[in-house]
This record gives sequence, structure tokens and C-alpha cells, in this order.
Amino acid sequence: MTEGEPLLVGVDFGTTRVKAGLISLDGRELAQAAVPTVWQRRPTGAQAHPDDFAAAVEEVLAALLTRAPPGEILGVGITSMAETAVLVDRDGRALGPAVAWYDRRAEVDVAEMEAELTREEIDRRTGLGIGPIPTVAMVRWLMRTHPEARRAVNVLSVAEWVVHGLGGSIAAEPSLASRTGALAINGRRWWPEVIRWAGLPETIFPELRPAGASWGGARGSSGALERLAGAALTVAGHDHLVAAIGSGVTTAGQVMDSCGTAEALVRAIPADTECDPAKGLSRGIATGWHALENHYCLLAGLPLGIDLTPLLARLGASHQRGRTSVDDATLASLDGRLSDNEMPAAAREWLAALRETVTRAGAARRGLEDLGGPIAELRISGGWAANPVLHRLKIDAFSNTVYPRVIEAGARGAALLAGKAAGVFGSVDAFPAPPLTDQPPAGHDPAPERSRPLSLSNQPNESLQP
Repeated sequence: MTEGEPLLVGVDFGTTRVKAGLISLDGRELAQAAVPTVWQRRPTGAQAHPDDFAAAVEEVLAALLTRAPPGEILGVGITSMAETAVLVDRDGRALGPAVAWYDRRAEVDVAEMEAELTREEIDRRTGLGIGPIPTVAMVRWLMRTHPEARRAVNVLSVAEWVVHGLGGSIAAEPSLASRTGALAINGRRWWPEVIRWAGLPETIFPELRPAGASWGGARGSSGALERLAGAALTVAGHDHLVAAIGSGVTTAGQVMDSCGTAEALVRAIPADTECDPAKGLSRGIATGWHALENHYCLLAGLPLGIDLTPLLARLGASHQRGRTSVDDATLASLDGRLSDNEMPAAAREWLAALRETVTRAGAARRGLEDLGGPIAELRISGGWAANPVLHRLKIDAFSNTVYPRVIEAGARGAALLAGKAAGVFGSVDAFPAPPLTDQPPAGHDPAPERSRPLSLSNQPNESLQP
């Protein structure tokens, strides 16, 4: 066994970057690495080959482990974006493309799904509402247009596919399953009517297994990844929810405000609470299962970086690590150091856009309170959380607001759930809490030595999170 303190690894597979983090058993973040998520653009959005997903994870893990101190790695947890599906054949190989969650090519299938099953029934069963195209509709499109896809025996999320590639078994994690459109939220079981509607085998979605359970042991391999051999594997769940766990948001009185390409306000409520998905959707809030076992998740998804980045480009303003070249003038106006007449037009437009994002977040917060009761604390993280103007507006608008001092919340949460799979933590209550501050993060680059440059031509769009 390698000398040194025991370690846990988390990987956060996101839309723009694949991030990895290494933590100690007391929750300290010891090292980070990241590589770009590479997509092939299409008129409707983007797609990728699932083997490229697996290769990116191997690359980022190798980069992380070159920076890791000595110590046995006890567990590896993987969290990922939702909706994007990997179709797997009988031999465990990927079939056809993995279509990005924001791609619109299956819009006709969604319309037919609503016409045949009714919008009301879909809302009542799935809690998803109108948003990203659900996995089940995209898989139907793939089956119709890609003949090789018809050999699929399983549909996996990205995190489930990656864990399988590292040596884990095939199973479905409930928070990711909640985004497929094929899971009946009440009862937590696959919805046979929608699976039949899609023309899919009734067993194509695998057995459900909670985040933090064991998916088996990592195979390891030659080179840097050999250190992972035998480490407990787990699918940690949907990335926004796992980032909440990594930020210490694990009780019903807390809300996570994740500020990235999208903004997500996430709240966990116990499974013995009355759950009416349609009631949540009437407030713009999706209902599903949380990565916290035996908890529902209430999730309000809002645009953020996907709107702010093109606005800054239009204004001719630069941005890096959540901070922009128009922040100083905007703050000077808020402080009264600049009059309205003296305020540059770009700063005025920037302030208006940020105020609009805070207004939307406030409406979402009120909806979460209506559904789950009073909110005792709002924790803010993500790349755009570092923006000082957004910080000022959120502090003014919301009470009991704090910032976890966490570098990569998603990777940290995935690593903690890996610790549960490895038997380090008996329950989520045993997870070490992160330190807190009332100040936004300074911003950071988790991959100062990227093995591949971030190329906009390979990205889904120019609306990248900082």
C-alpha cells in the first residue's frame, strides 16, 4: 500500500470541462485538474462519441494523479450532466453518438410524446416540465435514425458510462434517472408506458442504485491510473446536486445556488414529504430524486453564463474567472462614486442584466419556500459566483447568504460520496463540512497545465462558464 494519508477522488463531467479533484478524509481539497469537454457541432447542437468521454476522464485522472501526494485511493466518484445518453450493446460497447443535453434534434419526438401521453401525465409522472429534451425522447430519435442504435441493451448517463468503463457494474443512479423522462418520480420506478411509447425494450433502463452505493472496484491500468486499482466506484449523481453536497448543502433548510453556464437552485426534502411534481412545475421547479438517499430534489434551472457570456462579447468586455472588465465601473455606480450620467453604457447594460438574473433567482427561491418551507441558508458557488457585482446584488437581495470555500464543489461532492461507497463515511451526516465565508471566491483555474488547449471550435457554443 502507498504510504501517506488515505485519499478520495471525484470527477465532475460537465458540458464545458471535465474536472477532477482529490480530497483527504477530512474533506480538504488537495489537488485539481481539468480538460475540455470536446463536442462535434451540429446545426441542432452538438454530439460526441462516448469513447471520447471515457478518454477525457482517463486523461483528467492521469493529470490529477501526477499532482497527488502519496496515499491509498479508497474511492472514486463520478458526477455528470444529465439527459445526455450513452447507448450500450450486449458486450458493453457504446453505440452511436451521445447527443448533448441542449441539442434540439428530437423536438418532433417530444411533440409526439406530449400528444400521445399528454403534457399533464408527463408532468405528473416525471416532474420535468418543458426544458431540455428528456433522454427517452432522444433515444427514440436515435433508434429511428441510427440503425446501429437498435442493438442497444442499456441506456446509461455519462457518469454511469464512465463508471462502467473504469470497471464498475451497470446500474442507474436515481437523480440522473430523474432527468430521463422515463422514471416515475412517485414510487421511484421506471415508467413502462413511456418506454413502450419510445419503442424500447422494457429492460433498457437498468436497475436503480443510490449515489454513494458501491458500483464495484476500479480496474486500474498501467501508468498513472494503476493507483486506482481496487478503489470503490460510485455514480455520484446529477452534477448540480452533487455540487450542493460538496458545498455542504445536505439538509432541507438549505438551498444551493450553483452559478455556472446555467444557474440552478437546488433543495433537498425528505422522501416522506408529500410530493406533487405538478405543483412544483406550476412554480417553474422540477421535482426528482436527489443524490442524497431518500430525499427528493427540487430544482429551479435558470440561464446564467449562457446569457452573460455573449452579452459581454457584444459589449466588447473581457472576462476571466468570473470577473469582467466592466465590474469596477458597475461597482462604482452602486457605491455612488459614479452618477448615472457618468456610468459607461456597457456598465449600465451589465448591471441591468445581473439585476435580471437576481430577480429570476428570487422568484425561484420563493417557489422553493412555497414547496418546502422556510429557507435558513443559501450557499452560492460556481464560476460566476466570483463576480463581485453579482455578489453585491445577491447579498442585498437574499438573507443568510454564504459562500463555501470550495474549489471544485462537484468533484468534492463526488469524492465524498465515493467515501461512502468505500465505507469511510457511514452516512452523509458524517461528511466533513467545508469552511464558509461571506465573501465570493477569488476565482481560480483548476487546470493551469491543461494537456489540451480549450478550443472554442470544439465546444457546444461560445457561452462557456468562466
